[in-house]
Amino acid sequence: MHNQLPLPSVSLIDAPLAYIDAYWSKIIRHNPEDRQTLIGLPHPYLVPGHGEMFQEMYYWDSYFMSLGLLDTEYEDMIVGMTHNLAHLFRRFGLIPNGSRYYFLSRSQPPFFTSMIKLAFDVLKKSNEAEALEFLKEMILLAEAEQENVWLGREQPHHRLMEFGLSRYFDINFLDMLASCESGWDHSTRCEDRWMHHLPVDLNSILYAREIDLGEVFALLGDDERADSWKARAEERAVTMRERMWRDGCGFFFDYDLEKKSNDTNPSLAGFFPLWAGLATDEQAEHMVESWLPRFEHDGGLVTTLDQQAGRQWAFPNGWAPLQWLVVEGLDRYGYRQDANRIRAKWITNCATIFERTGAMWEKYNVVTPEMVPEGGLYGSVAGFGWSNAVFVDFVRKLSGHVAMPDEEALSY
Repeated sequence: MHNQLPLPSVSLIDAPLAYIDAYWSKIIRHNPEDRQTLIGLPHPYLVPGHGEMFQEMYYWDSYFMSLGLLDTEYEDMIVGMTHNLAHLFRRFGLIPNGSRYYFLSRSQPPFFTSMIKLAFDVLKKSNEAEALEFLKEMILLAEAEQENVWLGREQPHHRLMEFGLSRYFDINFLDMLASCESGWDHSTRCEDRWMHHLPVDLNSILYAREIDLGEVFALLGDDERADSWKARAEERAVTMRERMWRDGCGFFFDYDLEKKSNDTNPSLAGFFPLWAGLATDEQAEHMVESWLPRFEHDGGLVTTLDQQAGRQWAFPNGWAPLQWLVVEGLDRYGYRQDANRIRAKWITNCATIFERTGAMWEKYNVVTPEMVPEGGLYGSVAGFGWSNAVFVDFVRKLSGHVAMPDEEALSY
């Protein structure tokens, strides 16, 4: 167990919070018509950063950015962006990596049901009947996405593999592009053989989606569908615990289909079963005691334990969505002190770099926070949508759990 860290001071976090508050308007785009490679979308949306680099809406970025829009003047955009994801699925039969024609060969980590739930909560505040109609419409699309895309058995969606588990994929059968579907583009995971692995993060997300489908159909009174999805979720959980959990060291790993083993590189993907809720209490305890200290550093959680030049989703980098998913998992299993300690470290890292640079960033060096992160192929990008949102979420969670010096200054 690490020592409890002091919370970051209000004076340190005030400036980044003000920056984030002003930044949302800079990354709103509205492109209702197709334009060259850009796919038209009916509602305004957020892009990861300002400037010309980003004009398209991204799949999993949109969910994490939405976390920062809750209870702000931009909250209704969560509903609009969910409609945009639905529009993409209706039009193309999948939700692509991003709203560009050249992204149609792949998707991204599928947080559609998580997005639907956020949007439903927003709509429910003003009109519960409208919220229920929205839920009925969206959950059928999420079910179709699960069945046709993530459980697809052949081109263009050959993701379902052995044991009833799925892989990341690209229609071109290129491992590099399949890694882009994972969101972990340029990582040390999977030995650059992404289509030959069953990823623990993806299958955790699919489990969470199946639980979501079961709960929503139960809420809507469709007990047959609800029971079917709950049973499929439990079957996936049993299989993952059998194939991806390694008893010898007590951690979840990606499964290598060629080697028929889970003797793969450890990464923060191994904590996704805690976020999803499929790990047993004993498994969670072993991971927190034996593995959390290996990933935890002064600036937060490192993505992998191994380093390789040019790999941005690896040591020594930390990424906002992974910090969020891990601490949500820790909270879920009752490890709130550990979760809040990591939140405080991440906030301090981001705020300290902000003090030096005047910006939030796509990724951070968590091992030596004063040093720049591994840039990967395109360096470090300022902005940055999901870093902003997770920073805001962590500040809210800490101010809710622990008394801070000036509660009023923390209101967002």
